[in-house]
Amino acid sequence: MMWPISRVDWEAKPPRWTTRQRRPVDHVFIHHGATLLEDHSQEGEARIIRAYQNYHFGKGWADLAYSHMVGVQSGRVYEARGWFNRPGATKHWNHRSYAICLIGDTTRQEISLTAVKAIKDLIKHGVEQGYITPDFKLRGHRDVANKDCPGRSAYAKLDEMHPLVETRKIPKLIPPAFTKTLRLRWPRSRVPLVKWVQAIVGVPLAGSYDWLTRNSVRDWQADNGLKPDGVVGPITYNKMFRG
Repeated sequence: MMWPISRVDWEAKPPRWTTRQRRPVDHVFIHHGATLLEDHSQEGEARIIRAYQNYHFGKGWADLAYSHMVGVQSGRVYEARGWFNRPGATKHWNHRSYAICLIGDTTRQEISLTAVKAIKDLIKHGVEQGYITPDFKLRGHRDVANKDCPGRSAYAKLDEMHPLVETRKIPKLIPPAFTKTLRLRWPRSRVPLVKWVQAIVGVPLAGSYDWLTRNSVRDWQADNGLKPDGVVGPITYNKMFRG
């Protein structure tokens, strides 16, 4: 897979804020920008992406709403919110999905085979890295919203974008039982449950309940309707591991 063009390289503005994505997700949604793309050079695509970002800022959003962008003809892949931050493009589904947006208008423009393959390879990479479940569903934005997004030519190619990653039976992993509240303290908590919590909130599995883990737990609690105190007690534990 061609490595995505970074936010620095397409001259993105910094996000106003970010929300960590809980991984793996079980849906990927395909969108299009609905703007006719005539300049298919990297700079031409980057110019359109910057315009999309400015438009989304104007709506009061945190950032460009998508996870990745793909040139409708070139197949170039651009990092938007990326794998680690929650997208904002698919209402009611952002917490469990990634959003891939085609740069262009796929009602008036034909999506190229290069772009289809780029999306397929991008999704396959996401599955291989554990960001997307092997049995994920690939859908168009129009499947969950009253919109014509993506346009005709992209929507017709959804099946070809699916990497058909071999699904294997994964044993169900059972988290350690809750025995002791986790909170920031000295010496740091290093019980086995810490790594499970770090996996849920999307930070490195250092095994130590450190400042980064505490702050990420706070964000996760706020996103899930809990008191954002950064403490993993029985209520937060049950929400994380028992639904």
